[in-house]
Order: sequence, then structure tokens, then C-alpha cells
Amino acid sequence: MHRFFVPPESISDGKATLSGDQAHQIARVLRQAPGDSIVLLDNSGQEYDVVLTTVSPQLVEANVIQQSRGLGEPDTKITLYQAMLKGDRFDFVLQKCTELGVSTFVPIITERTVVRRSSERRTNSRKERWRRIVTEAAEQSLRARIPEALTPVSLEDALRSQPSLALMPWEEERSSGLKDTISKIRNEGRGFSEVSIIIGPEGGFTAEEVDLAQHHGVQTVSLGQRILRAETAAIASVAAVCFELGEWEL
Repeated sequence: MHRFFVPPESISDGKATLSGDQAHQIARVLRQAPGDSIVLLDNSGQEYDVVLTTVSPQLVEANVIQQSRGLGEPDTKITLYQAMLKGDRFDFVLQKCTELGVSTFVPIITERTVVRRSSERRTNSRKERWRRIVTEAAEQSLRARIPEALTPVSLEDALRSQPSLALMPWEEERSSGLKDTISKIRNEGRGFSEVSIIIGPEGGFTAEEVDLAQHHGVQTVSLGQRILRAETAAIASVAAVCFELGEWEL
């Protein structure tokens, strides 16, 4: 069933109203008609099963049949600090890690980051594109909330606000694997409701950046014997964390 995130004010008193691009998509692209069912989400974790009553490219109206809590959100908040990547690689990370369950994306600028800070206008344009990507990925993957994609910050600024469990996959780490690190913390009875994952750029983190992260309490972890591309490391790390935290039922 097709899913759409809509402004909360679009749903009121058992009825829903959509206009603009969403009305056009429902009427012209998806060829929906009165009597068809879709799911609307208000980005608060609630989802609404609705039946269309009016369908045109300008206006879509529907009756709410059922309201329920979305089941696609992980119990643990996962924040991904991803160094900016060349080309469309960052977009790819946004899409796939939204599907996996990331709640917040924070682009970071590191010493070896090729993509640097840009003008406010270009930054806003990027953020609009990122918003579209995470929204579409959230709709497709049955998420009940749209992840945030924030404005790029420096690694130094990012390290100032880390939760109790912050992980930095690093190719030079030999003693602590991601799985063992999480298992150790859980066995010690140290609970956490949030975890952050910090991924470097194409050239990796410098030794000085790793030292700085460790100074801020970030734990470096290994992802195994193979060297992964930055975008692969992000996806693998998020998937591994979700599995270790019991977010996946395999």
C-alpha cells in the first residue's frame, strides 16, 4: 500500500486533505481513484489507514479508517555522523541507512574530506535534496518518522555532543570489534537509549582525529579484516549495531 508523509494539520476530525505534488502523484503518477486505500503518516510515529473519496491532480480527500502506532522505528536512537563524500555516495548512505533505521544524519567535515563547506544557498539546496531522499526512503521502508539530515559541522564540533555509546569504526583498531564492544557494555548492565556511529571520508580519519575522538569518550572499533569504502562502512556499521541491539529479527 502506498505511504505518504503529510503535515499533521492535513489530518483532522477523521478526514485527510492533500494538495500540491502529493495530490498530483496520487492522481496522475499512481493512478489512484476514489475507493482506493493508502497510508498517511504525520511524522510523530502515528500512521493512518485512509480511503480516498476525492481524487484530482489538485486535491485529494480521504476518510480515516484506522489510526495506529507505526512499527518501523527502532527502540534505540541511532545517529550517523558521516563525513561528506564525493558524488552521490552521501545520498546513497542517506537512503540505505534510512532504510536500516537511522534517526539522525549529521554530515561532518574532516581533515581528509574532499567535499568542503559551501555557501548557504548551496547548503540549503543540498538539505532539500537530502530531505527528499530520506522521506522517500522512509516511506518505502515502512518507517513512521522521517530522519533528520542536519547541516554539516566540523568533526571537532560533532565530538562535543556524543551520547554514552559512541562508536568510530577505524581500520587501525585491532583489539575491539564492534560486536564485542556492544556485548561488553550490555553485559556490564550499562543501558543506553542512543548510539552514535562516526564514519570517516574516503581517505579515513587521521591519527590526530582518532586521538581527539577517544579523548571525548568515543570508542574505536574494528569492522573486520577487510578495508571498506566509506559508504560501505556506514551501512555495515548501522546494520551490525541494529542486529546487536535486537532491532532485527532474523
